[in-house]
Amino acid sequence: MSESCLVCDEVSGDIPVPGGQLEASDQVAVFHCPIVAPATDVYAGYLFVVPRRHVPGFSGLTEDEAEAVGVAIARWSRVLEAVGAEHVYVLRIGHGVDHLHVHLVPRWPGTPSEVSWLHVDDWDGARRVDTPAAADFVSTLRTVGVA
Repeated sequence: MSESCLVCDEVSGDIPVPGGQLEASDQVAVFHCPIVAPATDVYAGYLFVVPRRHVPGFSGLTEDEAEAVGVAIARWSRVLEAVGAEHVYVLRIGHGVDHLHVHLVPRWPGTPSEVSWLHVDDWDGARRVDTPAAADFVSTLRTVGVA
């Protein structure tokens, strides 16, 4: 873990994530995007897949970490689709925080076709949830993920 790293703090539990971690192995953690002030809500189903070890990008992963991250991306994308996502966008931006974190962003039914992937989470009708609702959604994902 690294000092003053937001992702490290989420992985360690120092910053709570809604509903707890969906997956927590020696190599990888998966969790719902937390609500960070001043926001009061978050996009439903917006997940992060992160290596436990603080590493800035894919090139720094060991083979085992890369495998664990890839498997987790596939697994939780399938789970999001199983609960109704029409599509799951997989993004690695790496600009604001130097701990690799892969974004899984679902596109829910009813999203207008003119809403791009970039704005799928912030148009007026986007599925936004508060922390308790995000935690409930995580429970649903966890149930489907083990089925």
